[in-house]
Amino acid sequence: MKKILIFLLILLNIIGNGQSKVTYDTLQQWISRYHTINNLTYSPDTNFVAMRKIYSTNSDTAVVLEANRTNNQLATILKMPNNMFLKNSSLFSYGNGIAQHSNLHKKSTVKYENVRFADILFELNQYLIMDKSGTLKLYGSANELLQSVANSQMFTTDKKNLLFLNFKEGTINKVARIDSDKKVILFETQKEITQMLLPPSGKDLILCITDPKTRKLQLVFIDTQYGKLTILSGIEPQKADFVEVSSVKDGKAYFITFASRRKPSKENFLDIWYGRDNNLGAKQAGSTDYLYYLWSKDTNRTYQLPNTYPIYSNIDSERYVLAFNPLEEFKNLTLHPFLNLKLYDTLRGTFTEIFHQVTKDIVHSSDGRFIIALNPKDQKWDLYEVEIDRHIIIDNQSLQNPTFSEDFKNILFESSNDVYIFDIKSQTLFPAGISKEQEARILNAERRTTNPVFGFKMNMFSSKRPLLIRTVNKISNSSTYSSFYKAKIKTVIPTTKNRIKDIKYDQDLKNLVTIEENYNMAPKIFSSKAGSKKKIEIFTTKDKTGQTLKQEIIQYKNSLGIPLKGVLYYPTGYDQSKKYPMVVYIYQIKSTLSNFYSLPANEPTGVNRRTLLEHGYFVYEPDIVFDGGGPGLAALDCINSALDALSTYTAINKNKIGLTGHSLGGYETNFIATHSDRFAAFIAGAGYSDITSRYFSYDYHEQKPNHTRFETGQYEMNKPFSEDKQLYLKNSPINYVEMVKAPVLIWNGVKDDIVPAEQAMEFFMGLKRNNLPTIALFYQQREHDLGWNTKESMDMNRRSLEWWDYFLKNKTNIPWIEKEIKRDAT
Repeated sequence: MKKILIFLLILLNIIGNGQSKVTYDTLQQWISRYHTINNLTYSPDTNFVAMRKIYSTNSDTAVVLEANRTNNQLATILKMPNNMFLKNSSLFSYGNGIAQHSNLHKKSTVKYENVRFADILFELNQYLIMDKSGTLKLYGSANELLQSVANSQMFTTDKKNLLFLNFKEGTINKVARIDSDKKVILFETQKEITQMLLPPSGKDLILCITDPKTRKLQLVFIDTQYGKLTILSGIEPQKADFVEVSSVKDGKAYFITFASRRKPSKENFLDIWYGRDNNLGAKQAGSTDYLYYLWSKDTNRTYQLPNTYPIYSNIDSERYVLAFNPLEEFKNLTLHPFLNLKLYDTLRGTFTEIFHQVTKDIVHSSDGRFIIALNPKDQKWDLYEVEIDRHIIIDNQSLQNPTFSEDFKNILFESSNDVYIFDIKSQTLFPAGISKEQEARILNAERRTTNPVFGFKMNMFSSKRPLLIRTVNKISNSSTYSSFYKAKIKTVIPTTKNRIKDIKYDQDLKNLVTIEENYNMAPKIFSSKAGSKKKIEIFTTKDKTGQTLKQEIIQYKNSLGIPLKGVLYYPTGYDQSKKYPMVVYIYQIKSTLSNFYSLPANEPTGVNRRTLLEHGYFVYEPDIVFDGGGPGLAALDCINSALDALSTYTAINKNKIGLTGHSLGGYETNFIATHSDRFAAFIAGAGYSDITSRYFSYDYHEQKPNHTRFETGQYEMNKPFSEDKQLYLKNSPINYVEMVKAPVLIWNGVKDDIVPAEQAMEFFMGLKRNNLPTIALFYQQREHDLGWNTKESMDMNRRSLEWWDYFLKNKTNIPWIEKEIKRDAT
């Protein structure tokens, strides 16, 4: 015990002493002591809670708690990250080749080895395990073996009461429904079964059968209630790479897509690029051909959709689908293509254009009666009623994320100042009155993506259950949770400045469990009753040092008078009689993160706030907004204003301030380094140095020309280079590289296809050519960031701390830095 205390005292002295050398081992030992919590699971039936502890080296420790008692840990589950509650006060856990059934009241466990897959049947209080030898076993709540099937190939469940299994007997593939007392064979074939799908309705089991000789795919539908088998009429076996099936109207029909991939052509001699080609991404990713069908289960009638358009999309209608050509309006001027959407009528075989030049914000109702799209030009929502061919324009530019009521009478919109209700019949829009001038979000609506590639969605809420609404006050960064039911608003969680990291609740929003945190509060788990200010703290993450952290919100304005905020974090053990160095960390808006808990970690960006605070640094995270004059000049303007706002803070050593950022923040750091003498050192991670060359380049990550990123994307230039060349030249760091006044540490992943390493090399070479102090780090196996707790992020987090210690604390004897700074060093 004495040795442990001595070690901790030495370690804390190393961390807190500004004159001690940082070593790789001591930094990692310190980081490994901390953890956060995540992955909250709540069982209202049993009142149990499970969560996972997230350490720097692992995240597979789970803790089980009672929701109404403080610090009553019922169980600790190791190396099994998947945890699911059953009805009878038990927990089923699995992962890493093991599984465990725990009776939490009796505090007894049964453990299983050699586990390949596992799942539960909640309503039956059963769990199942497929071992690595291919034997599936079904167990009851008392761990009794109910069924055992050898030579199992795959299974699918609804996690409630349905279990279907594909297993082999000799050369025959069989599909059976597995119950506790019987095994009912539903289908047999000598062909391969490559997919088993069970849609959310649970009404049909869908099998994809592959002929081993022709590799053609065929679909078989099995009614889960009656066992009726249907091989779809009108659909011949297709030679395709895969098939997707989505249900329509809860299983009344199915939308079927066969997809065949075409690999990109690889020519060793010549690769031709055409200026008129609007699908340059196919050169890297290849292309996919689709064959679409709509099958009605009631009539067993199949509609093959014509090849008039390359893309069709399901809208949960038995009759209508959306059709479009994504390249029709795509001129590589916007990040996402404008779409001309047609409504295809399968009965009449007709196309009707319903939306012209809209973007990805397409939402439909759960029965396909209504489709709504945002017009990007005037930012108004266009509601289309399918059956009567009617458009309704909703004239409010602040509305977001429309959600239909299940009776199709209303649409709810989120916004920056309330939830808005649109009455479809009367065509009136009015605020719900949940909040004023506060951002509102609906948390428990049903949202389903019906076209993942283009982001089409089905959003619906039930008027029979209360909605959970979160409102956020952007000035104070506080949040309030309310229920909205039958036009009545009730407080569920009173206003809090804590960040609610996760929230679980019962169906009626009466009982809640939350993970809450703040900058000076490690995550805690609370249980509460809706509307009550009283809450029970059922778990606390221990972090005594974190409780002493100090933060201040700094108000300032940029040169255009736009009000902004910066978050100033004080070093641990702050002494107002001393002066401290400061690291400024930039991106864009950072103040919204002011209530996030920060734990020591090997960050993918090489910047860790908590590490800097505990090593004796102020950390300043100011907001940056772009203003049309270019992102570099706007960032410089905001940073100057942010630093001016600290002019009276005598504890900050104004001669020892460092600036750092990653990605967009890396670009901003590069630019500010060429225009400011207020910083003693810089660290720029994966940031552009030459935006002109990047403008005229191809983005291999997004697989499209890069000028969209600058004109209409994140960099907000709002003009092409040809219209305002000076705008681009004035905001390009490389054009001013000779003006850098302080040492710059540059890093980049060699495999980065967002900000290629050549951008870091270009800035490095510019500094080198002008005989300015710089070091560049190129991580050979990393991409845009360094990953969590990888050997590269461990290395970069250590080096960044040593860099700041050297230039902001006057430390010496750091060989890799002095090799550059002391030019005569060997």
